[in-house]
Amino acid sequence: MRKRSSSDLNKLSKISLASTILLISMIIIVLVVVVFFKKTSRYETFETFSLGTYVQLRISTKANASIIAREIFQEFDRITKKFNPYNPESVIYKLNNSTDWVEVDDETFAVIDLSLQYAKMTRGSFDPTLGRLIKLWGFDKFSEEDKQFKVPNNEEIKNALENSGFEKVEIDYKNRKIKTNGVWFDLGGIAKGYALERAYQIAKEADRECTGFIEAGGDIRILGPKFGKDYWIIGIRNPRGNDSIDYIYLKNGAVATSGDYERYFEIGEKRYHHLLDRNTGYPALGAISATVIADDAIKADAFSTAAFILGKDKWLYTRTILPKENAEIFLVTNEQKILKTDGFEYYENTY
Repeated sequence: MRKRSSSDLNKLSKISLASTILLISMIIIVLVVVVFFKKTSRYETFETFSLGTYVQLRISTKANASIIAREIFQEFDRITKKFNPYNPESVIYKLNNSTDWVEVDDETFAVIDLSLQYAKMTRGSFDPTLGRLIKLWGFDKFSEEDKQFKVPNNEEIKNALENSGFEKVEIDYKNRKIKTNGVWFDLGGIAKGYALERAYQIAKEADRECTGFIEAGGDIRILGPKFGKDYWIIGIRNPRGNDSIDYIYLKNGAVATSGDYERYFEIGEKRYHHLLDRNTGYPALGAISATVIADDAIKADAFSTAAFILGKDKWLYTRTILPKENAEIFLVTNEQKILKTDGFEYYENTY
């Protein structure tokens, strides 16, 4: 057998080295492709009009995104119809027009009970029983183009307030019954948050690993981090402009904003908006925008209303109590001064 010369060994070494380099290169290419395609997960966008506002779903999922969107939008329409206090077929209409105890289904009982808990927690700054006052001001049918708005007189406001207030509602937990005692429920301050939470549940039931967000009229429920690990960047609207006055970064949770620019009318130079203070019967005066970040959309929705009504004069209460419920607040006063709870800064940065 002929012994291999040093030149032969050198050739074999070069071949071996080239093979190794080729193998390593192929592995690197495969890894890059895997990481690239994982990072650039395809997002699909779906839109509709429901709950009296525009709704957008942006989702990346291994399941059928179209089916998820259809189920979510159908659920939004169901909630809209069921909790519309001015629809004679809705459960809320039946409650509001009854003088006796009314037995309701589990969902309605749970939503109303939760709304009353938030009312107690916020000392009535969020109150789901201002239906008569809302109707008096004309915000019950705000979408009608020919609606003529006017400021109610003091006697009218007094009468509406006498038939308002969450404290008047009686709850029978054993028999799942509710007695309104003359107040009218209007769940507009919590229904959107509830719908967003239902959307989250539907999406996660279809695909636990789905990511994206669902937005309804500026309120957002995060489904999961962008591309599975990145932050979603959300702008806080300037209540007196079309730009953003701040940005927050979220991977989960929810954010909701209440502002005097959403539903309002003007007489002269004075603006009258739909966020009514039950202590006066008039639109609240201590803020023009309130944004809340919370762990779920129902809480964010209710607390954004509460923070707006509490305004600058009761800011100490807001910044002390609401963060204990895992909520952070960004308030813009009527002088356009910004007030923030201590933990809000955390969401203004990435970590």
